[in-house]
Amino acid sequence: MGSTRVIFSAEQAAAHLWRYGEDELAERALLIPDLDLPSLWDWAGEHWNVDHGLPLRTRLILGKVTAFAAMHFLEGRTRPLARERRRPEKTMPERFRNAPAVPPDSPLQWR
Repeated sequence: MGSTRVIFSAEQAAAHLWRYGEDELAERALLIPDLDLPSLWDWAGEHWNVDHGLPLRTRLILGKVTAFAAMHFLEGRTRPLARERRRPEKTMPERFRNAPAVPPDSPLQWR
């Protein structure tokens, strides 16, 4: 396990995928099992740095690294996001709004 982790829920990953135009992946991300999340957190943490190596023309922000981690998990590869700029929040479907975070006392954080 790396020293940095980016912790997010499957629902948060889905919301970020939707924000960047990955509608089909967003739906699939809602089904990511909790037990798989720690590996996504580690992957995101490895890429949460200035030399991230991700296919981006704009700066890396937390939502993008979260979307890329979910994409990598769901597709087994990393490719450019459908959009580099976020969609307006007001157009977000209800099922992706108010995505719950991983509770601070979750045993998953210690895996």
